[in-house]
Amino acid sequence: MKLSKIFIAIISTASLFQSCSNYTDIKTGGALTPGEYENYRYLMNNMGVLERSIDMPDMTSDDIEYLDTTMQTSLALSFRNAYTWSENFYDATSEDPDWGLLYASNYYCNLVIKDVMSSTDGTLEEKEGLIAEARVHRAYNYFTLVNEYGRQYNEATAATDLGVPLILEPNVSITPVRATVKAAYDLVLADLKSAIADLPAKPRYNIYPSKAAAYALLARVYLQMGNYTPAGLYADSALSIQNTLLDLPTVATMPLRLDNPEIILSKKAGQSHAYSAYQVLSSDLLSLFDTNDFRYSKLTRDLTTNGKTFRVNNMESLNYENRNIGPSVPEMMLVAAECKARNNEVAAAMEILNTLRAKRFNPGDLILLNASNADEALEIVIEERRRELMFKCARWFDQKRLFNDSRFAKNISRTNLVTGQTAVLEPGSNRYLFPVPLYNIQLNPSLEQNPR
Repeated sequence: MKLSKIFIAIISTASLFQSCSNYTDIKTGGALTPGEYENYRYLMNNMGVLERSIDMPDMTSDDIEYLDTTMQTSLALSFRNAYTWSENFYDATSEDPDWGLLYASNYYCNLVIKDVMSSTDGTLEEKEGLIAEARVHRAYNYFTLVNEYGRQYNEATAATDLGVPLILEPNVSITPVRATVKAAYDLVLADLKSAIADLPAKPRYNIYPSKAAAYALLARVYLQMGNYTPAGLYADSALSIQNTLLDLPTVATMPLRLDNPEIILSKKAGQSHAYSAYQVLSSDLLSLFDTNDFRYSKLTRDLTTNGKTFRVNNMESLNYENRNIGPSVPEMMLVAAECKARNNEVAAAMEILNTLRAKRFNPGDLILLNASNADEALEIVIEERRRELMFKCARWFDQKRLFNDSRFAKNISRTNLVTGQTAVLEPGSNRYLFPVPLYNIQLNPSLEQNPR
């Protein structure tokens, strides 16, 4: 059984791997002997499975807005459905890539965690390191899944709120049911904390998990939970290892993900980079930008269609590579700043933001941010998160956690310009839960659908 599982995974590796000259010295296949440590190393080298992630939360967030009928109708049906938070995003014959890709990645992780220690060669240190990598990837996957398809973490209800199935065995015949939100978070935290000791501080390539990556993901998880003290501490730990920022005004060519010093753990958006060229910035997001901000002038651009001009995402057009949505140095700075603002460390929070913004403006155009109190500081931090993390799938998760706070809560409405129907997304609404894919419910009727 073990050998057949390895062969299945290796075959998948060969078919999914996407070649790139920057990755030519990362082994992903070859003549493999079942039971050897190298088999498992090759599985954890597979960027086609382990690096690939989600992108639908960008479509559902308030960072995007389609006010033109032609642009709406040009979207794939699943994107149109997601844009208006419809009852289902996909029909029963279509797989949901966000769901499918992350569970496929977890199969690899579970296989390594369960079986690598029984491999015939490799040192104990190498095997423990590989298990640690698998735990970090699995933690990322389950945190992402539970925040797409489960309710926002609430300590009072997390033990009963439905999350996602937690599959911990490399066995495709398992018929899972949905675990609770608390169970998912408990697993994520346990995986990340147990991995730290066996990881290098920084990896050779940012597709590999590291101590910095585990710390960064812990910061992301605790922030989503509203546990700001550990979130800030873990963000600081990540930044103590990796803290390099790109100076956008002086960057002639945007580096690829593999070479980007800001990326702590590379996770690429799931869809083709061509799709992002039609991510239209909402008027709400546009209003937050100074046109001297290089995140505006370089990372977005005008798109004219049918005589109308829109401002759209330009990140992936700069190097024709899918954008990173994994943890990064700027994200950790923003986590640290938010936690300081919430702890009434106003000056410290503004100092972090101004350090970040100094790399986003020409010196003569930089206006330093100031806040007179903690509430104002927090609002400024949240606005900076929107600018810095736009189209990184962060805003949707921020809406889920922030809109429970009356200071940030708001209704969002969208109109399907083909049918004329308007949908309203209210704070805490069931529409904040992605529908469980009908395709998977059809295969496994024990999966309970989310309410609408």
